[in-house]
Amino acid sequence: MPRPLYPATLIAKHQLSQNTVQLNFSIEAGFDYQPGQFVQLHFSFQGQDYKRSYSIANSPESFRNSQQIEIAISFVKGGVASALFSEAEPRLELSIGGPFGVLTAPEQYDGRIILAGTGTGVAPYRAMIPALEKLAAKGTRILIMMGVRHRADMIYEQDFRNLAASFEAIEYRACYSREKSLTPSANEYPGYLQNQFPQLNLSPEKDLVYLCGNPAMIDDASGELKELGFGARQVKREKYVFSS
Repeated sequence: MPRPLYPATLIAKHQLSQNTVQLNFSIEAGFDYQPGQFVQLHFSFQGQDYKRSYSIANSPESFRNSQQIEIAISFVKGGVASALFSEAEPRLELSIGGPFGVLTAPEQYDGRIILAGTGTGVAPYRAMIPALEKLAAKGTRILIMMGVRHRADMIYEQDFRNLAASFEAIEYRACYSREKSLTPSANEYPGYLQNQFPQLNLSPEKDLVYLCGNPAMIDDASGELKELGFGARQVKREKYVFSS
């Protein structure tokens, strides 16, 4: 059975990085979601109808207070959604379908949770922050790893740094594939995010790994995790496919 469509209005837009913006949409009452899920934006552009999928970047608690969802969008050259939203002004109206997806946080977990994301793939983890706080308070160990090319490409980083600073059970790592100057004391690491796996002493029996973002990263990371003995139940994946 198809999910209903909810009328939505663009309330605000602000820059997260050079190539990424956050869009805030107000939605009618009746919509709800779990942290980590995504929605489909249904819109018209130059006389044609389109739909594009994006993770929700704010927590359900935040949504219930504001009746707004936050979406992080990276612009792609030649992309239809990029063309629309790069010029979009508040009061733009469209429809939102969903929520969808199983990249959600457990209410409790006895082992360690690794949240790995590249680019806007960190958005669902930001929506999980209240859930992660509850898990950490129960003693669940959590590692958040964010991967981008350059430091200027990072989004929502301070939210995760603040989270890690508040709980001994939470660790944060920033991975840069093309940044020349790094600060190890700030948990900055060179290379691709998946290159961190050999250093993490991963346990297929106890660890739960989330992968979200660039398809190439997810394929590489999934292959490495499979070699380490991880089965499908211990790896949650969500690829971001860039549409033109």
